[in-house]
Order: sequence, then C-alpha cells, then structure tokens
Amino acid sequence: MCVVDIVFKQIMSEIEEELLILEDDLIRAVSTKRKLIEEPLMNMISSGGKRLRPAMVLAAARFGEYDFEKVRPLALSVELIHTAAIIHDDIVDDSPIRRGVLSIQSQLGKDVAVYAGDYIFCKVFEILVSSAYSNILEQVSKVMSQICEGELKQREDLFNTDLTLKDYLYRIQKKTAILFALSAQMGAAASKAPDKIIKALYNYGINIGMAFQIIDDLLDFTGDYKKLGKPTGSDIREGIITLPAIYALKHSDDKEYLRKIFKNKNTNEDEISIAVEIIKKSGGLKYAEYMAERYVQKAKRSIAILPDTPMKKLLEDAPEVIARKYK
Repeated sequence: MCVVDIVFKQIMSEIEEELLILEDDLIRAVSTKRKLIEEPLMNMISSGGKRLRPAMVLAAARFGEYDFEKVRPLALSVELIHTAAIIHDDIVDDSPIRRGVLSIQSQLGKDVAVYAGDYIFCKVFEILVSSAYSNILEQVSKVMSQICEGELKQREDLFNTDLTLKDYLYRIQKKTAILFALSAQMGAAASKAPDKIIKALYNYGINIGMAFQIIDDLLDFTGDYKKLGKPTGSDIREGIITLPAIYALKHSDDKEYLRKIFKNKNTNEDEISIAVEIIKKSGGLKYAEYMAERYVQKAKRSIAILPDTPMKKLLEDAPEVIARKYK
C-alpha cells in the first residue's frame, strides 16, 4: 500500500462502520433509470477513492454532540460534490483513467460525461433539501461556485509563465482546500460544537487541503506512473504551472529555456524531461515541500484549542502523513 493510500487511515479506522454505510449511500445516490450512465457511475464509486472529505465531516462532528444519522447526509453530499468535480475535471483534462478504471468521459464521450457530472451535482441539492439541512444550501452553493472558479482560474492560467505564488495559492484554495474546509465546518456545526471549535476546524480544513494539493502537485514530478495513472510531467504537457515550476521560473539559471518549453503547446517528450530536470535542479521541489510543511504546521496549530481527545490526536497526525505521501 502506498503512503497516499494511508492518509487518514487511523481516522478511517475510528469511523470505519460509518464509512461502510456511506459506501452504500453513494451507490444508492448514483442509481438512475438512465442505464447509459448508471453502470459507469457505479463502477467509478466502487473503484474506491480515499473518502477524505466525508471522513473530515465525521471526524469534525466528534467535537460536538455526535449523531451519525444527523451528519450522514452531509458526509454523503461532500463526497458527491467531489465526485462530480472530478468527472468534470476529467473532461477538461481529457483523462482516460480515473481510480484505475476508464473515466466517464473516455467511456461515454465528453457530452454524456457533462450530464453525468451535472446529475451528481443535482443529487447533492436533492439530498440536502430532503434532509434537516436545507438551510445550508446557500453555503454549499457558494463553495461549489468557488470550486468552479478555481478550475476556471487554472484554465485561464494555462501556459502562463508569469504566474506568482499568490496566483497559485488562490487557485488551489478554491479548487481543493475549500471543500475540505466545508466538510470540517459542516460536521462540527451539525453536532452543535461551539463557534470557536467550528472556526478552528474550518481553518484546519483549509490548511490541510492546501498541503494536500501542493503534495499532489509534487507527485507529478516524483510519482509512480502505475499508481497515478499518468506519466511524469503531465501537468507540463497540459500547460498547468504548479508551485515547483513557478519557483524554477524565477530562480533557475535555465529559466528562460524553461519558459520557452512552457509556452510551447506542442512540447515533445525530450523537452518535458528537460523541463522536469530543470525544475528539480532549481530546488523547486524542495520549495514546494517547504510550503506544504508550512501548511501542515498551520493545520496542527489551528486545532490547538480543541479538547484533548483521541480524535484530536489523529487530526494532528494526519497532516504529517499527507506531507510524507510523495516521498
């Protein structure tokens, strides 16, 4: 088992029974009379996923009056939001594989995949409206719009070699960290935790989400093809400029040549390999590692006020696992 697969493993073991129930909920949620998309959606759900966001809901709920049945629709909803987002992400990136199986868009085409993703988003609203949490629809809608904004920002920034650290952090907060934060916030709020606890867990979610995305971007330079389902340097091929590249474009002795490679929308494999080596040599990976560690420590500090419980200890340990997952 790779390190990424054990992120939150200890937390998962604490809520294993609830997560198994959620697996059944997910299957029921994507069930549809439209057979065209039902089996591909079922296969996507059954192929796994780390379920980090529902785990965050359930973990955060432990800091109030925990009642699984009350937080169950929230945990289901955040995983469905994530599922819909990655279906759409695969369309944009033309990704052939997702979680080891053919992506929806590669099986059915981009047009059908768009509707499949939209169908899952609609399911989120249906679940929340029929639950006790229809009052949070506005909040969930805002987060969903921010996720879309983050993805759109990434598309706007393709092949842009003038990106700054601020641009990058803004993008990953919108596209990734905000859903972690919502998950933690909703879990704590649903269990009637004190406001200061809710705020602390929201900040934890933001910071752990930032660390998670930075490390995920690092994997594009260091990851195993068989585990990632994509070759090294895929972001470079697609024109996605991440933190290691931003650092190299500013500090490398070969930054002008690197800039030329990034601006070429038809780079060949040799140029990709050269770009990866320039980025590594520049210290870009070390800098990204440093930034991820900063967010790891911020995540740990943000929950210092939480009561000393076993779950708090697990939340404190989780960011360290995230920070190690690419090594």
